[in-house]
Amino acid sequence: MAKTSKKIEGDIYRLLRDSTLFTMISGNVYRERMRPKDSVLEDAIVIFTTGLPTQIQTGVVTINIYVPANDPYEDGTLTEDGQRCEEIEALAQAWVDSLTAEVSCYQFELSQTIHTTWNPDINQSFVVVKLAYRYFGDDNEPLMTPQQAMIDATDTDTDRGYLPLLETEDGDEIIIQPVIEKK
Repeated sequence: MAKTSKKIEGDIYRLLRDSTLFTMISGNVYRERMRPKDSVLEDAIVIFTTGLPTQIQTGVVTINIYVPANDPYEDGTLTEDGQRCEEIEALAQAWVDSLTAEVSCYQFELSQTIHTTWNPDINQSFVVVKLAYRYFGDDNEPLMTPQQAMIDATDTDTDRGYLPLLETEDGDEIIIQPVIEKK
């Protein structure tokens, strides 16, 4: 059975909520048409754009990350906050790069370059991320959220006084999970 648009949108929503990108924006993550109309925060909107329900599902999900305008000359003329848009574009690229097969049954890549667009109706810019996906699982495959932090540590006989920090006294491995907190 193929995943529906809402399930795919929900998966991307959860992956974004579990990311460093989410902690670095001032707002929240919303599904399409759920963002408050009067928001002036850096909100991320997840939008299912297109999909094909073949044996390996393919499609595109768009993420728009809004960036409030600034008034650099304090004369009431609002302009794009270019520096902040550039920062968010870089954070978005790092998030896309982190979406590996270890996290889900999705394979992701950008379907176009991450870019910024101006919305004159609300005097805000938004960073556009068009995320192409290929889905290899069934509709009940789990997402790995929160994502586990993988740390490699080795011990050799030549290390004096080295104690492995990632094992319990019983020899069990410790899994460290990142704490996601908003800034």
